[in-house]
Amino acid sequence: MTLKNYDIQRISSQNHKIKFKNKIYNVQRRNSAIFFDRDGVLIDDMHYISDPKDVKILSGVKELLKKSKNEGYLNIVISNQSGISRGLLNWNDYLKVNSQMIKLLGNESYIDAIYANSNSPNEIFSEDSWRKPSPNMILEAVSEFNIDLEKSFLIGDRFSDLLSAKNAGLRKFVHVLTGHGEKEREIILTNFREDYESNKLIVLDNLSGLELNLIFEN
Repeated sequence: MTLKNYDIQRISSQNHKIKFKNKIYNVQRRNSAIFFDRDGVLIDDMHYISDPKDVKILSGVKELLKKSKNEGYLNIVISNQSGISRGLLNWNDYLKVNSQMIKLLGNESYIDAIYANSNSPNEIFSEDSWRKPSPNMILEAVSEFNIDLEKSFLIGDRFSDLLSAKNAGLRKFVHVLTGHGEKEREIILTNFREDYESNKLIVLDNLSGLELNLIFEN
């Protein structure tokens, strides 16, 4: 399975990277980025999705990705894919799902890179594992794309998404109710109370309500 305009690289048996190759990135200057969880944020969470027929783009996603590119952001996906370690899908299934997602978005350049980790939460893994809440997928992208964490933020539906953002040093993060968001909102507001009160954490129903110009207003 290939994505013709992307470089695909297995970093290790657990870590995987896809990078859009038809764009020259300016690594001489600091870039702003939006980090997205995939399942439950960009596409409907189908619980270990493996069939591209099940891919459904969520409300507001296309519009936000277009707007973010127009405003100079890199769109970078970071995704835990423990279904691979559990034997519920393989890396080829994962690629097919990403290929369908990119096809449905209608413009390949909307997604600059996709990082994924297949460790199960029940595994014992090292400190350099990419599995969220580790910040290592974010930090890998920061190094590769020369990203300014002060001008970047993450959008996620799970506590582990937001914790990875905080662990990486991002100033801002957005929580949505799509995917697992509804059942995780309470734990997020409890653990990120100070961030919420200081406007570092923004809570939304879905991405249709996100105004990029307001993210760094405070």
